[in-house]
Amino acid sequence: MGNPSFLSRLPVLRLLLPLVMGILLFRLVPGACLPVVLLVVAVVALIVLAVPRKSPAVALALRAVHIIPLSMFMMAVGWLAAFLAMPPELDVKAINGKAVLARVEHIDYHERSMEMQVQLLGLGDDSSQLPAARILLSTSGCDYELVPGDMIAFSLNIQPVNNLGNPDEMDYASHLYHKGIRYRQHTKLAELVKTGSSPTLMTRAENLRQSLEHKILNSALAPATQTMLIAVLLGNDDFISPETRERFSVAGVAHVLALSGLHIMVIAVLVWLLLFPLDYVRAKKLRLVMTLLLLIGYDVLTGMSPSVVRATVMIGFVFMGTLFYRKSVSLNSVAAAALVILVFSPGSLYSVGFQLSFITVTALIIFYQTVDVKYPSSKLLKYFYSLLLTSLVAMLSSTILTAYYFNTLSVMAVLANFVVLPVFPVFMTVGAVALLLLAAGSSAGWLNDLLDWLTAFINDSVTWLSAWSLGHSQVYVTWVAVVVYYAILVMLALWLYRRNFRWLLAAGVMLAIGLAHSIAVDVMVPKQGLVIFNSFNSTPVLYYNHGRALLWVPDVSHDFDIDAFKRQHKAFLAHYRITTIETVEDAVKKSIEGGIVKHPYALLCDKWIVAVAKGRWKNYEPSDSGEVKFDVLLVTKQYHSTIAKARELYDVKAVVLSGDIYDDNVPALEKECQQQGVPYYSIKSSGAYVVGE
Repeated sequence: MGNPSFLSRLPVLRLLLPLVMGILLFRLVPGACLPVVLLVVAVVALIVLAVPRKSPAVALALRAVHIIPLSMFMMAVGWLAAFLAMPPELDVKAINGKAVLARVEHIDYHERSMEMQVQLLGLGDDSSQLPAARILLSTSGCDYELVPGDMIAFSLNIQPVNNLGNPDEMDYASHLYHKGIRYRQHTKLAELVKTGSSPTLMTRAENLRQSLEHKILNSALAPATQTMLIAVLLGNDDFISPETRERFSVAGVAHVLALSGLHIMVIAVLVWLLLFPLDYVRAKKLRLVMTLLLLIGYDVLTGMSPSVVRATVMIGFVFMGTLFYRKSVSLNSVAAAALVILVFSPGSLYSVGFQLSFITVTALIIFYQTVDVKYPSSKLLKYFYSLLLTSLVAMLSSTILTAYYFNTLSVMAVLANFVVLPVFPVFMTVGAVALLLLAAGSSAGWLNDLLDWLTAFINDSVTWLSAWSLGHSQVYVTWVAVVVYYAILVMLALWLYRRNFRWLLAAGVMLAIGLAHSIAVDVMVPKQGLVIFNSFNSTPVLYYNHGRALLWVPDVSHDFDIDAFKRQHKAFLAHYRITTIETVEDAVKKSIEGGIVKHPYALLCDKWIVAVAKGRWKNYEPSDSGEVKFDVLLVTKQYHSTIAKARELYDVKAVVLSGDIYDDNVPALEKECQQQGVPYYSIKSSGAYVVGE
């Protein structure tokens, strides 16, 4: 890797690296002057380099710098690609309240609601008044007759997508932004009017996929088999329960539930085998072309995820090399796949799936090309040894990113992959045959029993492995730790390749930097604090002290999902080293060091808090509050009176408005606080209410 001719042997990398830099620069320098400057400098450099040189030595020396204008040009391309993919900014005040026509692109059904991605086409019948934009549209109620490709009309009331403002939360706004969505709206189902249908290629593919999903869901397969088959063959993991995701994540095999390169390879082999009759008519090249075309069609059917496109492009390079009698270089194929994806979808660079996929594949290719692996003589032992080695390399290359995004570190990943991966190609092959039979209107027969058995084996294995308490842990990883980790891996690889002690010494220095950073982060974390989280349907109040925590939800009694809370705030719990959470129920007094809760009162972080929630304000009796002057009056959506009425009962210094209060009620409550001169804090608009030592 340290050879000076490294880039010359990987020409696609010369294009990919500056393209990535250009995409990243768009976030730092959004002004249009940057690509212009880059293009001008590139043209000037090309002109200077094109001037004939009398001295051969000078001409030879200048050949080495021809990469500079090329790099600048590709940086400009990356910047422009990111600019063109940026979702348009709309004049919200000017268009809200007007009727709009839109096309449904995707629908997710929930228990009592729908969430749709829709393409805005125009205000009324005039498409010129509105730039093409996609929004996230949620509804109260479900319409199961609505399908992707349908045209709908409704009144606009869009709002920019904002994060909730909870500590260590996922950057949901950026996630949607990179998918081309800047705004969202919630409306009643009755306010949507279907006006017709105008399907596109992708919406037709979406409908076909949903049709296949319905055939699977209506089959005789066990529910667990149905959901796994839909996830691994059709690329829709919405049916996978959060508990199942958690088990697979803890065991270190969550990647098998998401359609990826592993699944595409199985599908490619299956398609290749089904087309074997073409070899008998001397049409091997046609067999290659048809396999590639069917894979592209499969990509469209499953939604064109980056990992799927990456695998298909790599297979395409191998096939093209065979067709034109050229040998493809694996790293070139990976770089070409990344280049294709990022040119057309620059936001994929920030996708965890994209990052994990390319880093893992690149690490495997580099490992097997640079390390002389000694395999056992037995074919069976060789297979399992290769599988174990591949799992180990994949885990080492991806574990830090997995920990960064999912806050889970699993040391059982190698063993779990060793157990699950050999079974998965069999499951996919049998599942693909069963799906073809179901699509043809036939019964899968005995294949159902086989698929159910394979699913049970996979689930039981994952459950057993995830139950090992010492096999996994919650961790908090910063981006600095990610950079340091990969820097260490690169330096160790260079040391193994060149046997130069300086690389090993540099890796040691980076390790020391990483440890110092980890210690600094741990020291800076408050050991005691209070957080009132921003939530749509409750008001979670968490007091923590040296790893223990009290969770008080004053507006929810016994049906609060504590497991869902832990999953949603996994990063926060890992960051603050919270390992034990005790929940507080009505009429139950609970306390830990420095905190005590007796609904509706609490003393947390030396702050007296009173929550007005269940029932009307007059149902609260101030007798047991004594003469306490409350620091915080916590108002939830279940409080149906005024701030003035609450202050007649309680002497409060400030008001905190819960994040679950309906949007229409917040301005009135804020105005009342202003009129009474009482300080207030609105969680819905300002994020979680946080108190730390």
